Amino acid sequence: MKGLFAGLVVAVALASVGSDASAAVTDEAAATLVAKARSRHHAVSIAKAKKRKRPANSGSSGKADSADDAAGGDDDAGKGASASGDAGEDTKEDAVLGPPNKKKAAAPAAASADEDSSGGGGGEEPKAASKSVETVSSKASSEEAGAGSALPALEFGVGAKAMFRQLSWTSEADARAAGLGPYHLTPGPETGAWLEFYPAAFGTEGFAANVGLFGRFDYGFGVATTLANGTDVATSFRDYLGGIKVRIPTGSFIPNVSVAYGQQLFEIAQQQNGTDLPKLAYQFIRPALGARLVLAPTIALDAAVAYLMVLDPGSGADHIKSARFFPKATSYGIDASVSVAVKLTGSVGARAGADFRQYGLNLHPDSTTRSVAGAVDRYIVAWAGLEVVLDGQGGAAGGEDAPVKPSKRRRRHAEPKADDESTDDSSSAKSSDDE
Repeated sequence: MKGLFAGLVVAVALASVGSDASAAVTDEAAATLVAKARSRHHAVSIAKAKKRKRPANSGSSGKADSADDAAGGDDDAGKGASASGDAGEDTKEDAVLGPPNKKKAAAPAAASADEDSSGGGGGEEPKAASKSVETVSSKASSEEAGAGSALPALEFGVGAKAMFRQLSWTSEADARAAGLGPYHLTPGPETGAWLEFYPAAFGTEGFAANVGLFGRFDYGFGVATTLANGTDVATSFRDYLGGIKVRIPTGSFIPNVSVAYGQQLFEIAQQQNGTDLPKLAYQFIRPALGARLVLAPTIALDAAVAYLMVLDPGSGADHIKSARFFPKATSYGIDASVSVAVKLTGSVGARAGADFRQYGLNLHPDSTTRSVAGAVDRYIVAWAGLEVVLDGQGGAAGGEDAPVKPSKRRRRHAEPKADDESTDDSSSAKSSDDE
């Protein structure tokens, strides 16, 4: 009985020793198979990475390609030999490692598909990139051309004018008693010239390009005045002004502010009797607000309103502020103007408009003067003429846009970056090598 029990103990001990040995053998075989599988996958990855690095067209790299192919062939041959040598162990490898990883096998296929698309369809990407460059460049050119065809640097014109004048006294009865009848001129012919000049606009597009000089001169002729006693006397009239204007470009609507000094004379030859009308020579400061509205590329509307700070209504001999008439006289005035300009051809245009100006006279009579309290002196002028217009920097004469090169900055940003693409390819190849 004791012998039987001892035999069972020995058998159990031998069985446990055998199971431990077999387990150790199994673990060692599994580690060996894992190491072989990893080395085989690493060899395949290196061979495919070398194929991806192969240049598309290079005579000098042909030998390197053949060498890489040979190396790849050797790797493939080694892989085949290893596969044939390990054919008997595939079942064990599958049992230890599990089923093959299909995702890793699909990755090289996707990479090769990308290589085929970049090689075979590479002609489409440069075309698309070139179209993108052309589109961005054309947009930049159109924007720069639209900005450049804006405002003129010089406008100079001459024309014919017709002036209508009406002088009326605040009390016609008092005026007749004082020998001062009303006065009407319908119309008086004039010739005129006008100028608007922005010197810096020929060389810059900044604020200085919108600061300019302007002026106007009108001269009347061929008019005679009939006095209350029926006598016709010579009559002359003229006016001028000149000043500084600042325009504020805001698109098609361009406001401006200006200040100018001016003078307007209307003189009737004196007969040195009680029926004479006083001479008038207004001197004034004219602050004004105006605007230009661009209705079309060749049509613009200009308008302005101003206040006339009259410094002197005329204090010379036989003028309204002389001792013969009203030595204490004062005055103020307002004016408004509107005109339409049309480009005809090249740098030549036509302009027509109308001006309105009115002075108020406070005569301050006393016991030594004629008993008239005040007067209103009104002028309306219709005019038309031709003008020369020269555009500033960025615009061609006559409103036609000069050729503008695409912006280098925008073109540089729009062009495809070949260096970046090659860097991306090399970095992807390097990552494949690391794998």
